[in-house]
Amino acid sequence: MPKIVDREEMQSGILDAAMQVFTARGYHAATIADVAKTAGLGKGTLYLYFKNKEAMTEAMIERHFAGLETAFMDAAMPDTLETFTASLDATMNVPDEHAKFIPVFFEVFGPSFASESFSQKVAAFFERLGVHYSKCLSNLQEQGEIRRDIDTKLFGRMLASTIDGMILHRGLFGLSKARYAKMRKQMLCMIAEGSRLHSQ
Repeated sequence: MPKIVDREEMQSGILDAAMQVFTARGYHAATIADVAKTAGLGKGTLYLYFKNKEAMTEAMIERHFAGLETAFMDAAMPDTLETFTASLDATMNVPDEHAKFIPVFFEVFGPSFASESFSQKVAAFFERLGVHYSKCLSNLQEQGEIRRDIDTKLFGRMLASTIDGMILHRGLFGLSKARYAKMRKQMLCMIAEGSRLHSQ
C-alpha cells in the first residue's frame, strides 16, 4: 500500500527546513533546492506543497502569528493585577533562541511589510492582542483590582504595542538578560502603579 502522507505535517516540516536554510544562508541567497535538500525531499516533491519561495514565506508568516496568538492569548483570564502583570512578564521574557530569530524574521519577512495584505494581517494580530488585553483589564476592573476611569480599549492596545517593542529591542539590539529583566520589571511596575485603585 502507498504511504499515507499527512499534508499538514509535511508542510510544517518543509517550513522548519526553510527557516533553517534562511537562517544559515540568508533569505535571498537560499534556493528551493537548498530547502528541499534540508527537508530530505526532491524539488519536485516540495513543489507539490509550495509553488515557490514566496508561498513558503507566506505560510511561515501565517504559522508564526498563529503560534504567537496561542502563546499570548490562551492563558486564563487574570483575576488579580499581580497575575496579569506576571503573564505580561512571561510573554516578554523570550528565550535566547527566540531573540536570535528576530533579526532573521526581519530579513525573511521584511520585504513583505510593503505588501498591504501582509501589513493588514500583522495589524489584525495586534488588534486582536489589544482586544484580549482589554478584556483582561475590564475583568480586573470588575474585580475591583484597577481604576474604573481607565479606558481599557486604549490601554489594551497600548500594552500590545509596548510588549511588541520590548521583544523587538531584546532581539534586534542584543540586550543582556540582566538589563532586559530590569527593563521589564520597571515597565510592569509603572503599569501596576498607574492602574491600581489607590492611584486615583
